[in-house]
Amino acid sequence: MTLPRFLQAQPAAAQPLTDDDTAYRPLLSRWLIDLALLLDWTGRRNRGFHHTHCSENEEFLIITGLFEAAADDADDADADDADADADAVPLQLRNPKHLAQRLRERRAELARHELHPDLPLVRNVGLLAELLELSEAEQAVLCFAVFLERDRVFRAAIANQSCRASITLLHQLLARLTGCRLEDIRAALSPASTLRATGLVEVSLSRHADLEDQFDVRQDLPSLLFAPHDDADALMGCFLKRSPRRTLTLANFPHLAQDTTAAVGLLRAALANQLAGANLLLYGPPGVGKTEYAAVLAEAVAADLYEVDYADQDGDPIRGERRLHAFNLCQRLLARRDNALLLFDEVEDVFENNPLARLFGDTAATAGKAWINRTLENNPVPALWLTNDVESMDGAYLRRFDYAIRFTPPPPSVRLEIALHHLNAWAGEDDWLARIATREHLTPAQLERAAKLARHAGCGDREADRALVLQALERSATLLGQKRAPARNHVPTGYDLRFLNVDQDVPKLIAALQRRPHGVFCFHGPAGTGKSELARHLADALEKPLLVKRASELLGMYVGQTEQQIAAMFDDARQRDAVLVLDEADSFLRDRRGAHHSWEVTQVNELLTQMEA
Repeated sequence: MTLPRFLQAQPAAAQPLTDDDTAYRPLLSRWLIDLALLLDWTGRRNRGFHHTHCSENEEFLIITGLFEAAADDADDADADDADADADAVPLQLRNPKHLAQRLRERRAELARHELHPDLPLVRNVGLLAELLELSEAEQAVLCFAVFLERDRVFRAAIANQSCRASITLLHQLLARLTGCRLEDIRAALSPASTLRATGLVEVSLSRHADLEDQFDVRQDLPSLLFAPHDDADALMGCFLKRSPRRTLTLANFPHLAQDTTAAVGLLRAALANQLAGANLLLYGPPGVGKTEYAAVLAEAVAADLYEVDYADQDGDPIRGERRLHAFNLCQRLLARRDNALLLFDEVEDVFENNPLARLFGDTAATAGKAWINRTLENNPVPALWLTNDVESMDGAYLRRFDYAIRFTPPPPSVRLEIALHHLNAWAGEDDWLARIATREHLTPAQLERAAKLARHAGCGDREADRALVLQALERSATLLGQKRAPARNHVPTGYDLRFLNVDQDVPKLIAALQRRPHGVFCFHGPAGTGKSELARHLADALEKPLLVKRASELLGMYVGQTEQQIAAMFDDARQRDAVLVLDEADSFLRDRRGAHHSWEVTQVNELLTQMEA
């Protein structure tokens, strides 16, 4: 057995590790010395707060190099004194006047040093400034904030001084440290600045935060800026995520043909004319093909599709405002590209609708809403926003989308095409795929996962793999609360109108509907007399999908929920251009004069209103 390398003999001694960040120490030294002189760290008090004298601040002495310099001076003076006091070096620095003078001298020495342009941070900040059009003040603020996060010794040197800094003082200090104009620093730290709008740097809202706690940088930013990157594209790739290629095409979405025409026209015009604020909303339950459709739209307009990340480099989820910051960062990075689209999935946590904020006048929530509204109005790259829960989004946001597409489980003909796309390996001459496609609530995602299970867990026998597909679909339907398929496969027989006992001429009715496919009909009679099958025959004769709803599917537990679901049912039928069948309709058609509750009246009113529309 071969021993692992770490257990084998090591003939060579381990070499001491070096800290590559020491190359940046001249800059950090200048900043610390300037802070010490500006804030009087050489005295005993700092603006009313007790603090460590900087001669006793070990981290301060290490970074500024004062400890080594003073030690060298002491060695020269006491070269012949074998009994020199080991504490003599720090004692030389405890005199305020002597220390201030030594700081000025050291500052003059450091002024001759500049950072090498090939250092990773120097190069990357320059690349990022080019990509995001950062001002010199924004670059300076970015570097200062990143060093506070990255260099623990630098941070500790400032923290040891217990220096509280208001926003005003912070602006003044950064202007003096970096040589930038005060108004430029204010602009760099304003909420509208690129640094804050993209979430690269955040500023503490506390009026009395310590200086080292004033900044909060994006979690992965220090490691990205201190790592070497070949060029701007390589650095940009750390922040952008290309959407993976999808397997569906426009042919798989014939039921959305009208919406596709509008969406493609909008996206083409936005890309060609560089229109700002082009936003498309795709909403509907999970698994109905929103993400696939977004990729299809991008392909239709010959654009590259990028995604806003939902997790950071550690795999931790990004939520709320941080995701909107990531969206803004992607927008600014892609702004110069002529053929880019941005996909923002699961946006409901960004657009959270909080009624309590309106009730109690939450000014922060109001300011956040205004910021989101501006984002929707000014984004330079066309964006596709996807959500599973549009009800949770404030109407003020919804009004700002240029176009919205509602997704529902696709009609049977489309389900058959998607089933053929995913399950073609197990298709045959029989109607196996057609029977799967009759499942009303089946979504493309369920078909895709069932096919994945059969590919990886199947035994290769077609019948056994088919059974595994059906088993996966049944388990998924149970999990999602969907209606299960009948235990026996239903094979329809021929339908003959002669066997109906009705008081109308059904062939004339069908002919009239074929000329003008609009009408509202009431089929009534005892159970089992063929009402539902007649509705199905009408849909087949009109070559339209059939949408069947039952009262039990529409009744909600909350006041107003049933009315919303009635309206959604009619919207769904209109979008699908389907024949709508409301079974058990008598539940909603009772005489309103006998109602005991207001919601009984409003349910009937909603149904009648939708029928007339």
